[in-house]
Amino acid sequence: MADADWHKYRQLRGKELPADFVLQGVWYAREKLLKWDFYAAVGIYQRQQMSCSLPDRVLLKIYHTDPLWRIPLDWLGRWLARREIAALQALADVPGIPKLLCTFGESGMVREFIPGCNLKEYRTRRLPDEQFYPELAQILEQVHARGMSHNDLAKPENVLVTEQGRPVLIDFQIALGPQLPRWPVVGWLARRFLRYMQQVDHYHLRKHHTWDRPEDYTAEELKQARRKGTVLWLHGVVVRRPYRAVRHFVLRRWMLTDKADKAA
Repeated sequence: MADADWHKYRQLRGKELPADFVLQGVWYAREKLLKWDFYAAVGIYQRQQMSCSLPDRVLLKIYHTDPLWRIPLDWLGRWLARREIAALQALADVPGIPKLLCTFGESGMVREFIPGCNLKEYRTRRLPDEQFYPELAQILEQVHARGMSHNDLAKPENVLVTEQGRPVLIDFQIALGPQLPRWPVVGWLARRFLRYMQQVDHYHLRKHHTWDRPEDYTAEELKQARRKGTVLWLHGVVVRRPYRAVRHFVLRRWMLTDKADKAA
């Protein structure tokens, strides 16, 4: 489900975020729940003590480790948390990437809170300016230069737009890298796959750019930018479309909340 729509559905797993926590001796209290989906819960926390070197607000994200019925999924929560934490550590000095402040428990993290909204929400009010996508492309190039790919840029919810209208790239739980296997054959395959996934990142970036600002492209450039390529097209036909069809059927048939049912 889209991150912006999580509240429409009944949640199958996960525990409520803590009401407060202490970061480096400073007390933070929960201000707002941002998201609670199948994988994780995310909330904004406000500092409750007088001014200090720590930020006024931070974001707490905890990946769920409880089972789905009797299926153990604790490994999944810890694995996703380790991936995102490692990615943020590797990108700590890259502008346009939220800063990791600390880990939290066995499957959580506290990171910098950046005021703004995601790109999907931003589009309902206005479109990005002419510098937005070149800046986002520079952020993505820095990610790729660290031997990584984002892998989830298809979702505009993973691009944050600051209050000043500038891009920030978020949600690295399924990012590839930065450390790849070094065995001869496996390492070669991993590097080839990484390069392909970086190309997919660029495709999705261009897709958002052409959607919001087609005037930045010539007719031929628009045609080239929207060309998926054989592998990505096959992935959409064989994997993504069937998966989304089944997921949407299950969500709308059994998991809509009563409020959403009535609205429908």
